[in-house]
Amino acid sequence: MRTGAPMIDFNPHSKTLQDDPYATYRAMRDEAPVMHVPGLGFWAVSRYADVQTALREPETFSSRRSLDSDDGLSNVPMIVIMDPPRHGELRSLLSRAFTPRRVDEFAKRIREISIELIEQFIEAGSCDLWRDFSAPLPTIVIAELLGVPPEDREMFKEKSTALVKMVGPGMDMDPAALESSSNPVMELAGYLASIFDEKRKNPTDDLMGALLAAEVNGKRLDQAELVGFAVLLLIAGNETTTNLISNAAVLLDQHPDQRAYMFEDPARIETAVDEFLRFESPVQGLERIVTQELTLGGEKLKRGDKVFLMVGAANRDERVIENPDEFNIRRTPNPHLAFGWGGHFCLGANLARMETRIAFEEIAKRLPEYHVSAPTERLYSGAFRGLLSVPIEFKS
Repeated sequence: MRTGAPMIDFNPHSKTLQDDPYATYRAMRDEAPVMHVPGLGFWAVSRYADVQTALREPETFSSRRSLDSDDGLSNVPMIVIMDPPRHGELRSLLSRAFTPRRVDEFAKRIREISIELIEQFIEAGSCDLWRDFSAPLPTIVIAELLGVPPEDREMFKEKSTALVKMVGPGMDMDPAALESSSNPVMELAGYLASIFDEKRKNPTDDLMGALLAAEVNGKRLDQAELVGFAVLLLIAGNETTTNLISNAAVLLDQHPDQRAYMFEDPARIETAVDEFLRFESPVQGLERIVTQELTLGGEKLKRGDKVFLMVGAANRDERVIENPDEFNIRRTPNPHLAFGWGGHFCLGANLARMETRIAFEEIAKRLPEYHVSAPTERLYSGAFRGLLSVPIEFKS
C-alpha cells in the first residue's frame, strides 16, 4: 500500500515544470499515480484510468470548491463548480446554445473573422500569431455570441488571461479576496451585471438575451446565475481555444512534414485537432473534492480531500495511448480527455473544434510556409497550458 508521500518533486505552479512537464508526468504515472502534495494540500492523479474514473463519478468527486455551503464564490455561481441536480438543469439550458447545428450556423462568421484578422498583417510578412490571430479570434467569436460591445473585447481578454494565471491546485483564495472588486472574476461580474440590466430594458437577439428569457423548472435564472454563465463563457470560450490554436501552430512548425501533410488536404485538419488537444492539452488539470472515503490508485482518500485530475498527464499515458510522446496528426482513435468526460464534458467542444479547424484552413491558404521566428513566451498557469507570444514570419 502506498503512503502518498511526495516521492517526486511536483509543483504545478513551477515555471521550470511548466516549460517541460512531461518527464515528470511520466514519473508520476509510473511511481506515484495518486500522490499527495502536502505543501499545496491536494492529491495529484496522473493515470488515464484514474482520471477517467473520477470524471465519471461526480457524486464522489465533486466539482464544488468546498463541501461547505459558502466557499467564497457564492456571488458568481458557475456551472463548472456545481454538482447534480442543479448542474444538470443549467447544463441542459446552456447546451441549447452549443448544439452542433447552432455552431455550424456560426461557421461563416468564424471564417469571416479569421480572414479579416489575417488581412490586417499579411502584407507585413511577420506578426505575433498569438496577439494578432489566436487571441482575438476566439474573443471576438464568444463576444459576438454573447452580445458584448466590440469596444470591451480587449478588456475581456485581459481579465480572462489574468484569471488563468491565478488558478490551479492549492491556489485557493480566501472569500474576501475572491469577492474583492480587484479580482478579475468580480470585475467581469460587475460589468456583465450592468450589461444584463441594460438588456432587460432593451432585449437583444443574442446569447445574453436568450439567457434572460430562459426558464429552468418554470423559473427564470437569477442575476447571479446569469452572470456566472456569462463569466464562464467569456473565459472558457476564449482562453482554451486561444491556447489550442497557439500550441498547434508551434507544434506544426516543429513538425514540418506533418504540417505539409495536413495543409495538402484541409479535410485532414479535423483529425489533427484531436492530436493538438491530446499532445499539448490546453487544460492541464481539473480540481475536484472527495465527498466520501474511498481508495483510488491504491491510496486512501477521505472526505474533504482535494484532488487534481491531471488531464495533461493522462493524455500521455502509454497504458492507453500508443507512443504517447509522439506527435502524430494521423492518430486514430484518439481517446483524449482534453474536453473532460461525462456530465462535465465541455459544452463548447464543438465550437472550439470548429474555430481551430477554420483557423488552420485559412492559415493553410495564406500562410502555408510560416515559421516561428523568435522564442515564444509561455503562459504560466497551474491549470492551463498555452502561450502569450508566437512570433512568426511568412511570405507575404
